[in-house]
Amino acid sequence: MSQPEIHNVESIIAVLKGLKGSTIDTVFDLFFTEKRMIAAIVLHPGDLAKEYSKPDITTLLVGGYFKQREIKVRSLQLIEERRATFDGKNPDEILSSHRANLQVEYENILFVKIKKGFLGTTLEFETQPPGRKIAFSIDATQLNETEQLMKKIFPEKTRQN
Repeated sequence: MSQPEIHNVESIIAVLKGLKGSTIDTVFDLFFTEKRMIAAIVLHPGDLAKEYSKPDITTLLVGGYFKQREIKVRSLQLIEERRATFDGKNPDEILSSHRANLQVEYENILFVKIKKGFLGTTLEFETQPPGRKIAFSIDATQLNETEQLMKKIFPEKTRQN
């Protein structure tokens, strides 16, 4: 009688929500597993193309306040809808949920740096090959959580600026 195979199930151990990507209107949630980080898009500029492309009569007459409010409400709605789709999914399913999602194996991360500057705070991962960087802007309210999580997951690789 053969022994049953034991599969090494990868699970999500932590999540950082609402980090800004390369543009201010790209929002990621970072999922951390035992062996990799997955950056999952929760809001992409393409999601709001329709809202940005059609000026309506209200916008033309009274300005962009109402249009901006509509875009903000729609953005929050899209973020919550996308996050709801992550519930119950494994890391591979989250990774494949959007074409712009990305992953980085921990063994390919050279160091993690939290850079505090005049214009904001950045979480930066330098990866293989050396010089390749992936950066996310973090809100000031997320700083402590981010610092603690990076020290926990990457104790030898975390640097402060």
